[in-house]
Amino acid sequence: MAELDTKMEAVEAGKEPLYLGDAIEFFLRSKRSGGRSEKTVNDYHKKLELFQRWVSREDYDVPLEQADADAIEAYVVYLKDGRSMADSSRKNHLDVLRSFFKTVSKRLKVPDPSADLDEVRFHQKVPSRRFLTKREANLLLAAIDENKPLGARDNALFSTMLYAGLRIEEVTNLEVNDLRLSRDEEEIRVAYGKGNKERRIPVNEKLRRSLRRYLRLRDELIPALTEPPLPHFFVKNKGKRLTENTVRRTLYKYVRKSGIRKTDVKPHDLRRTFATWFLQENPDQARELAELMGHSDLSQVMKYALSDEKRARAGVAKL
Repeated sequence: MAELDTKMEAVEAGKEPLYLGDAIEFFLRSKRSGGRSEKTVNDYHKKLELFQRWVSREDYDVPLEQADADAIEAYVVYLKDGRSMADSSRKNHLDVLRSFFKTVSKRLKVPDPSADLDEVRFHQKVPSRRFLTKREANLLLAAIDENKPLGARDNALFSTMLYAGLRIEEVTNLEVNDLRLSRDEEEIRVAYGKGNKERRIPVNEKLRRSLRRYLRLRDELIPALTEPPLPHFFVKNKGKRLTENTVRRTLYKYVRKSGIRKTDVKPHDLRRTFATWFLQENPDQARELAELMGHSDLSQVMKYALSDEKRARAGVAKL
């Protein structure tokens, strides 16, 4: 143990490279000290030892940097083709590798090659659809009685997520002053997006009508003589700020009421829907979509380009 500590000190000081074997030993020790059972640690050890033997090949050990993302992906393919391992077992191996690299990265300040892996590639099952069709979205919104104040709020709330792509925390933080609904300036300003990035999203006709309808009825949800004026745009009955839990419960209620077949709808799926629809209509505007959604990395929005099965099939048919 003292020898490992000496090695880790040299690594942290930049005097020696970090080797895969030492990183594994460091990881296993941290799991033991964290209270993991010996059975669990032994399971980690077996899986990581197999990975180490595969990466090292004929060498006794290799620098950790050789265990990069390409190596991890190739290893998971090897588990399937070379060892005939089932998807569930391969996922278990991959989970251990993710835990290993995340721990080592955090504790020893080295890159985590598993952070950007596309786990879908390692499974045979087609991932479930995580967006709504236009028919499903229409059924969802039609289930809301928008002539009542709470109904008008809920219609505007989910329309904002569907047609402007706001995250659940962004829509609950939205303030009255963040909306511009005049003819010359129709947009929503997200002042505190993820990473405190500000962005502005244009408002289409459907969303504009829904927002204006809610604005006309919003005061009925706020007690008279409330001072100062409530800044938050979406409020509960009695004027309290709308919470994320209320958004989730309300969405699930309307999903059940709408009768749509896709019953596992989550709030973030409405944001995914916005992105998917946008790229369906504007397949060459991924960069514009990244700006609308507040992503600095273009690759974050490219997954939505492949979300529509019909477009994928049409593309294959043209080959």
